[in-house]
Order: sequence, then structure tokens, then C-alpha cells
Amino acid sequence: MVNSSIPLTRQRAGGLAAFVCALCYVVGLVMIMAVMPDINTDADERLNAILGHSRLIQLWYLIIFVLFGIALLVLNRSLYQPAYQQSGHFQLLGALLGYMWAAYVFASGLIAVLTIQYLIMQPAEQVERIWPAIFAIQMGLGDGVEWVGGIWMLMVNMSMQRYNMAPKMVVRFGMMVGAIGALTLVPALAIAGLLFGLLQIVWFCWLGSLLLRGKLQSHSASTASSSAMRGVNTTR
Repeated sequence: MVNSSIPLTRQRAGGLAAFVCALCYVVGLVMIMAVMPDINTDADERLNAILGHSRLIQLWYLIIFVLFGIALLVLNRSLYQPAYQQSGHFQLLGALLGYMWAAYVFASGLIAVLTIQYLIMQPAEQVERIWPAIFAIQMGLGDGVEWVGGIWMLMVNMSMQRYNMAPKMVVRFGMMVGAIGALTLVPALAIAGLLFGLLQIVWFCWLGSLLLRGKLQSHSASTASSSAMRGVNTTR
């Protein structure tokens, strides 16, 4: 008998991880839109925020980067077959991109946390001198997160479409969101990052609900199902 789905334990772990990813996005957006709206646009406002709320901002970075990266690793692992089973090329590329994105957000988050720690330990007269370099590092790393995530989402949803792993509505929505994320690579379209974050919350929750209910098919199961259907058709 062919197992028709990814192991349920792995699906549920991936479902929980997807909801954690969504929660991290919510925390990030609430902080940017409601608490400190100028933190990513104005260098002076960002410095004042860091000096006044350094521990809060470090915690924020740990949530939106480090915790998100851990959840992304678990989710990524739940979406493809282990090495000893048959895996499609799209699945393997999606897995690789997922690990790359997780590594990127880990590095970005830890560098942000450690540079803040370094900054607040400096004498006041040194802060003004070293802040421009730290600001450039933080913004440069943070600006690359969305487009890498967009490419990952495109590849994951292309894989799910290719192997009929998820409902078409989820896949098409995910591909649209991934395309929006990829557009953030263009400086003039940086506003797409906000739209990407909002829509990705929906996609993470949608995918998470499928995984928690064990509704995501594996590549091998969908391939076997397609082969069986072709066999039935050829006997008619």
C-alpha cells in the first residue's frame, strides 16, 4: 500500500512552524507600523530608538529573525521527501533555497542583535562616529530578506503545483505572493515588501492549516496516484 501523505507527525510539526512564521511576521509588522514607524527609514530615529529601547529591539530582532529562522527550517523540512525517498528537482531546489533563506535570516538577526549590543557599550562620543557604519550594515542585510523569501516561495509553490501536493488556490496564491517578494529586489518597488509581509501571513496560516490537518500529499504519493490513473486510462 502506498502512503498517501507526508508522515503526519512531520506535517503537524510543519503546520505549527508555519503558524510561528506567521506570528513572527505579525510581531514584526506591529513593531514597524505601530510602535516605531520610522525605525527602518530614518537613521536618527533608529539610533534614538536603539539607545532608548535597546533590549526591546534586540528581543524584536530575535523574534523576527532567529525564531523565524528556526520555524522556517522545520517548515522547510516538512515540505520535501528525505534523501532516501524519491524527491523531485523542484522539491530539492525549494529545500536548498529554504535552508539558504534560514541561514540568511539567522545571520541578519544575530548581526543586528550583536551590533546593537556593541553600540550601547560604547562611550557617547563614539556612538555618533560608528553609527553610520552599523546602520548601513543593518539596513543592507535586512533589505535582502524579502526577495530571497520570495524566490523560495515561488519554488515551493511551483513544486506543490508540479506534484499536486496542495489545492490549486493555495499554490496560485503562494506563487503570487512569491512574485511580489521577488520584486523587492528592485529599489523602486521596495514598498512591495510590506505587501509581501501581509500576504505571507495569510499564506503561512493557510499552509499551516493544511499541514495540521494532514492534507498535504507527498511527491511520491502524488506520482503514484498519477501513474495509477494513467494505468486505468490505458486499459479502457
